Order: sequence, then structure tokens, then C-alpha cells
Amino acid sequence: MDTSLPASWLRTDAPSPRYHAIKLPFSRFTWLPFADIPATYDLFDLYRDLKDSFPEGFVIRGCHPHISELFHSLRHDTFRSGIEAVLRLSDSSHFDGKKVRAALKRGWRHGVVEELPPGAMRSGRFRALFASSRHAGKPQLRHVFRSDPLHASRCFVFSSISGNWLACVTLSRQGAKAYHTELMLRSRHAPGDIMECLITEISARLREEGAEELSLGEVPFLLHKDDHQPLNLLEQMVFSAAPMFRHAYDYENLYFFKNKFQPVWRTMRLCAGPGVRFSPSFLTELAWSMGVVELLMFGGLAVPGG
Repeated sequence: MDTSLPASWLRTDAPSPRYHAIKLPFSRFTWLPFADIPATYDLFDLYRDLKDSFPEGFVIRGCHPHISELFHSLRHDTFRSGIEAVLRLSDSSHFDGKKVRAALKRGWRHGVVEELPPGAMRSGRFRALFASSRHAGKPQLRHVFRSDPLHASRCFVFSSISGNWLACVTLSRQGAKAYHTELMLRSRHAPGDIMECLITEISARLREEGAEELSLGEVPFLLHKDDHQPLNLLEQMVFSAAPMFRHAYDYENLYFFKNKFQPVWRTMRLCAGPGVRFSPSFLTELAWSMGVVELLMFGGLAVPGG
């Protein structure tokens, strides 16, 4: 994968970067959830441009080790947030596991996968699919991934034999040979196995086009099994508290689904620019801007053992 970009950032042919910048209300730092970055920019070009463009301080989420190591080498603050699942598209073992093969056998009975232009997502069929998803009616996370299909690079849907949309997946292009999964949506009335069909078919098409890797995205609040670096105090607090909110955001089931494909897992971090330090108040401010606080308040607080 093109390791110079954070999750959900795009490669473009534009001559200069275009940032989706969100000014945080209390710290006045800038959070950069998305950006369109010229193909000519390497990681060092990008860092210099970020430093010049946001001298008041900035923070980025979805930073895999290649990025976080640079920030660490410059003595900037980083914070572990979870793990990312990556499929090496030349490795058939991602799709040969017993659970995936069984899901595919069941799922393909219900319809077909087709690629549609992002503009097709303006249709009533997409609105109906979203309204029927199990997340409809809940507070939505904001700016954590490219939730608007019109801002995606590619869109795929699983259609029933009668033509109804049962599920969709959108992708962002992170490089000539790398893609990142954005929106993953399934009707609560649809068979669960169709998501495995979507991921497998998308991977096959990307591989035929010469792509090498597909990221299935981050699972928050989990640690990489090979990450032996001790948690700092703030990380301990966040990771210890996460199980109390699992009913509001089911990150464990998200992990189980992605792990069916036997992906390569890697640590993901928040990375802060010069002068920015992670603190309980700053993480709370960031969580509020992401919609995490509303989601947790909507779900309530789980009582251990209750």
C-alpha cells in the first residue's frame, strides 16, 4: 500500500493538496479527517505542507506505522487508537478460509455484485438501503470515514435477483495500487453472508486491475498482538474504559467480521503536529467532534456483569 497517506485520504492528480479541515472549538487546533493529496507528494513533502498550512497545530487520525514513526522521530505526540485490517490481494488465503468459503456459498444465492458510479448513490435505492440499515435512527459518527458515497472513488452494491440493493461498499483510492474501504452498509433484512461476497468480489476486480492491497479499515480500541510497547497512562484509561461502551459501538463484532479474511493487522494511531499534546480534555474534544460522545450517550453506559 502507498504508506504515505492516513486512512481515508486520497491520491489525486491535482497540483496541490486540498484539506478537509475542522477547527476544534476549545483547543483551536485543526483536525484533518480527509485530504486529497497530489501523487507527486511523498510523506516528507506532506509533513512540510501540513506544518506550513496549520501553524496553530493539527491532528490526524488513521496513521499506520510508517506515518507514526515519522511523527515519533520528530518528538511529536502519538496515541494508539486501534488496529487496521489489510488484504494483500495476491494472497488467496484471505478468501480460502472455511468461514469465508461457507459465507460465499450461502451469499451468492441471494444476488450479484455490480459496480456503479458514485453519482448513482443519489438514487432512492441508496436512501432506502440506508434507512433499512441497523444504524439508521442512531447518532452517526462524523468525519471518521467518507460516509457520503459521492465523495468516494468507487462504489459497489449487492443487488438481489429482483434488483433491490441489499448492501453497498465504497472505496477511496490511496495510490495506484491501493484502496481503502469507507462505507460498509447492509440492510438489516438482508442475509449477513452477502458482505463476504462484496469484499471477495471487490478484491478480485481490484486484483485484475493490478491493485495490490485493500484496507478493510480500522477496528478501534484493540491492540496488535505484536505491539509490545507499554501503553501510556492515557492509552490505558481509554482502552480500559472501551468495553463499557461496546453495546453502543460493537467493535468486537467488527473485528470478528474483518478477521474472517485473515488480514494483515497493523497498529493505528492519532498523530499530532508540533505543539499539540494529547490529554483527557483534548481527546474528549476530538471525540465530540467525531460524534462519539453522542453515540455513547444514545447507547447509555453498560454495567459490567449486568
